[in-house]
Amino acid sequence: MEDPTQDHLENSEHLEKRTIGGELRYYVKNIRAHWPVVEDAPNAEGQEAWWTADGKFHATHAQLRRDSFIGVV
Repeated sequence: MEDPTQDHLENSEHLEKRTIGGELRYYVKNIRAHWPVVEDAPNAEGQEAWWTADGKFHATHAQLRRDSFIGVV
């Protein structure tokens, strides 16, 4: 799976652009709709997933990180 380009990130209806500490990030708007595992997690509140402008994926929940590596994203 290839990393998305900044153009893909900019044009996605599922992402919200934010700048955090000077870094441009594209956050998943409705994370629970994309990853039901977050709904079932005991610490589901506050979980986030995002891409940086270089197309790299990041997540606060370990399952989301694993899923992204096997192409679920």
